[in-house]
Amino acid sequence: MRIPFALTGAPFFVLFVVATAALTAADVSASGKTKKAQTAILVDKKTNQLTIAEYVQGEFKPVQVFHATLGKVKGDKEDEGDLKTPEGIYTFKQKLYPPSIKPKFGAMAFYINYPNTYDAIAGRTGFDIMLHATDEPTRLKQDYDSEGCVVVKNEEIKQIEPYIRPGLTPILIFPETPGLTDEYMKPGLYEPLKKFFDAWVSAWESRDIEAYIKQYHSDFSNNGMNKAAYKKFKASLIDRYATISVGPEEVHYYRHPKYSMVTFTQNYKSTLKNGGVGHRSRGTKILYVGEESGQPKVIAESFSQMMW
Repeated sequence: MRIPFALTGAPFFVLFVVATAALTAADVSASGKTKKAQTAILVDKKTNQLTIAEYVQGEFKPVQVFHATLGKVKGDKEDEGDLKTPEGIYTFKQKLYPPSIKPKFGAMAFYINYPNTYDAIAGRTGFDIMLHATDEPTRLKQDYDSEGCVVVKNEEIKQIEPYIRPGLTPILIFPETPGLTDEYMKPGLYEPLKKFFDAWVSAWESRDIEAYIKQYHSDFSNNGMNKAAYKKFKASLIDRYATISVGPEEVHYYRHPKYSMVTFTQNYKSTLKNGGVGHRSRGTKILYVGEESGQPKVIAESFSQMMW
């Protein structure tokens, strides 16, 4: 089914929890070990530009800009075969080289995780959306000449490759209107998104089921559970645990006209009421958050386990 108007008529927030990401600029972690700044790929349909950007202190710092050829039909992708490039926040699922890809995809192709959880709830369909090169350089003289993919030159995708880590690096695809404006270049400085995330963490760690469930959209769905079933499930955990810790690390924020992202590593720990060890996990979590009654609310979420 198509997503209700209440979910499409206002901006969205997504908390996309990531353990690490594509790394470039040097930094020093609290442990004293050298680390790198997270990178992202930004695609602006308004200008047909693909930008490699580093995420530094809540802001995107452009590293390099390329021309990108996009879907033959303008607008946000909704259905399989509509020749539109999707708009939203995604990650790269897989990287392939010839002969594992068709010659028309050139020197390299990165598969994008369209449709993501948000798209699935919205009823959007399609598959095999990629960032790829081409064996026909003349196509790149056109702004719109793909079947929905983002296309660059062979030599350019080789320059982009070091900045992408499949499963971790985000790609944000912005619409023709308003495009990639200044407000989206400083996502980590947007206080409402930061306050929402802090409230979500605080409600769960304080084991306040009513405050916690208020953070969720009325159309929330997760593993077959609606909001009421999810509240019951979470309440059962609160009854079981004496303490709960989310332990977020490496928090990054991303914004988009449809939804935004907050990235972090979740280090989940709980203790039982009898003093025993409860649940332990470390991994990446995704909270898709839609606006409802003027407030950001989680509409979907997912978690990917990492090794300790």
